[in-house]
Amino acid sequence: MSSISEARIHKREQLAWLVLLGGFAVFLSIAIATPLLIRAYLQNSTRPLLLLAQSNQGILSIDNVNSLPRAALPGEAGQAVSQRETVLTDATASGLLLVYAAEGEEVLARLQLYSATAVYISAATTPRFRLSKRPQELTADLLNGRLRVVVAEERERPLLVTINTPHGTAVLRQPGEYSFLVTAETTQVTVQEGSADVRGQNRLLTLEAIQRAEIAADAPPVGPLSPERNLLHNGSFNELWARWTRLSWNVERADQPAGEIEIVEVLGENGLRVTRNGEGHADVGVRQVINQDVADVESLLLEIDFRIVSQSLGVCGMVGSECPLILRIEYDDQNGNPQVWQQGFYASGAITPDGPPDVCVSCPPPRFPHVQAPPGQLFFYRADLIAELQRMGFGAPRRIKSISVIASGHSFAVDILDIALLASERAVMSAP
Repeated sequence: MSSISEARIHKREQLAWLVLLGGFAVFLSIAIATPLLIRAYLQNSTRPLLLLAQSNQGILSIDNVNSLPRAALPGEAGQAVSQRETVLTDATASGLLLVYAAEGEEVLARLQLYSATAVYISAATTPRFRLSKRPQELTADLLNGRLRVVVAEERERPLLVTINTPHGTAVLRQPGEYSFLVTAETTQVTVQEGSADVRGQNRLLTLEAIQRAEIAADAPPVGPLSPERNLLHNGSFNELWARWTRLSWNVERADQPAGEIEIVEVLGENGLRVTRNGEGHADVGVRQVINQDVADVESLLLEIDFRIVSQSLGVCGMVGSECPLILRIEYDDQNGNPQVWQQGFYASGAITPDGPPDVCVSCPPPRFPHVQAPPGQLFFYRADLIAELQRMGFGAPRRIKSISVIASGHSFAVDILDIALLASERAVMSAP
């Protein structure tokens, strides 16, 4: 055999080995890459969370750059909100954004938008497969205004909430209650319950419960600072009946039953549920003794989240005293005289000249007009107690003695998720 033939045979052998080794390398690559790719797909594949926006008061707008804006009105069913949409309120409106698990059953968080607020939804996802170890994620941009975020207790998978503002970012890593205020100059981040990582200008600040941070334009976060002081304890009923006194049922007719007052799970959170089915008047409630001096307080913000599921009486009855939900605060005025601030809420019925009145006519002044909430929908109410009293010609409180949450009427069903009374201390001017 010639040397040329031997060379050709040798080259063929080399080529065969190269093909064999190359095929084996491809096989190994596929064998290794396939489970890695499958694992990455199982870990990282997501599907959207369900977001529903509903109006609390006024008109809630949902904007999308690719379609016409949508409007949500009080009492209407919640409208679905997708990623890359903006939820807005004007100066006279407020709204709720409820974050559900993808199946639409479990409420993971709720975002309360106050007046003149804009929130852009950057992302809202949950892992597609149970094998994934990633958390559920909600990322929102608070462009301006005031926002309150309540993150429910964890179930099978935690929810990681990120709130971006023009001045920085806050990551809410634990269930709890958080509030944000964004103006052109600053961002205020307050943690009532939980923990948050606040970042600005590449600097990280961790906030724990009852702490606040401030982020100015082009500046790192400053804090921890003192937040508004909550005069109420266990307003979210997470500690069940701690600090609350249950009042006895008052039933007008001896042949009629009382109802039920209990702490149950409401929309993924602990809440106070009061139900009664009967004829004739009945009322019940809970009371908490506060006994706090508020002489140097600049504002007293009363906040409550609730829903009136049903009521049989129209408005608050014929004398306005049988609201399905009543808030009552007992206080001493600046002269030490005992006074009562009371606000009633109802869901159904119409106020007419010949029908139920718009105030409690049998109650002592000040008489505040009843507030209507959409039937069966979660509703939040916020008012400055000092400003409301001054508007009616009454002086500011000197001492808050107690607060009561009362349900009354004939047949009714009410859920109270949480209640707070936030005292903001008056700033002390230093001498020049």
